[in-house]
Amino acid sequence: MIKKNLPLASFTTFHIGGPAHSFIEVFSEKDVQEASSYARSNKLKLFPLGGGSNILVPDAGVDGVVVRIALSGIEFSDHGDSTVLIAGAGVPWEEVVEAALARDLFGIENLAGIPGTVGGATVQNIGAYGVELEKVFEYADVIDATNGEPKRITRNEAKFGYRTSYFKERRELILTRVALRLTKDGMPHLTYPDLLKASASGKSLKTPQEIAQIVRSIRAEKFPQRGELGTAGSFFKNPILSKELVLSLEKRFPGLPVFPQSNGSVKISLAWVLDHVLSLKGFSIGGAELYKKHSLVLVAEEGTTAAEVDTLARAIENKIFDALGIKIEREVETFGAR
Repeated sequence: MIKKNLPLASFTTFHIGGPAHSFIEVFSEKDVQEASSYARSNKLKLFPLGGGSNILVPDAGVDGVVVRIALSGIEFSDHGDSTVLIAGAGVPWEEVVEAALARDLFGIENLAGIPGTVGGATVQNIGAYGVELEKVFEYADVIDATNGEPKRITRNEAKFGYRTSYFKERRELILTRVALRLTKDGMPHLTYPDLLKASASGKSLKTPQEIAQIVRSIRAEKFPQRGELGTAGSFFKNPILSKELVLSLEKRFPGLPVFPQSNGSVKISLAWVLDHVLSLKGFSIGGAELYKKHSLVLVAEEGTTAAEVDTLARAIENKIFDALGIKIEREVETFGAR
């Protein structure tokens, strides 16, 4: 059923945003094909919506067809020493993690506690505590909204990068199912400082269940809990810079956490900069605030507008540029902007 001028705020974790011109909830590939056909025939842009956890919807709303992905179901296929988990793109990511943990499968336990759907997680290439989704990605089934045709995108075609993917570049590809390859004999990935600290304190981190439990407890200390405040999680990406630039920044700001990348570049901790260099925790404009417990997180009180969030984000971007001479990128996207 097509709904007109439906407010989108309740479909996002920010609880912000105006109405969609048209809103369609889809539960099957056929539904996706019909929705894309409707958009084409009415010459409207189509915007897939998952859990609404990494977006900011403009106050004016979205002039197009918002397709809420609700394809469900989780299946498993055993392949010797590995197991492929196949989930509908609308399945909440936490349900996927729980399904893997119930089978003692390693691979996504470090990603426990992240909001959103498996489809959105794939588009974004979510990452946390030293692990990114791309490490376990096998394939995704999609519908090409330009013609309604189904396709399968394999690991080699997915072009994953830091918080990006082929699916992010090709927004006409609507994910319907995602397959992840997991293992029972995996090795715990414990290189992230918070996990090393937990291990050093005597916490057992041998099983995927134990790791997921610790990860969730760490996240609970850093991120607002559901219903507490509106948020889209980490609002900005950690900058990835040249080795030469990072060396100069380390001289200016001793203690700056750095993370060398495989291509020779270096990632720096933006949260550390916001906290230790600029002391911006709690910085606010209107009802939007840089969260006091985690400097990468923007939160919104009830009644906050998208304009206030955007104004706060721009102010932070300008302060970073003035202090470090670098331009930072947003992880959270303005929904409906193309």
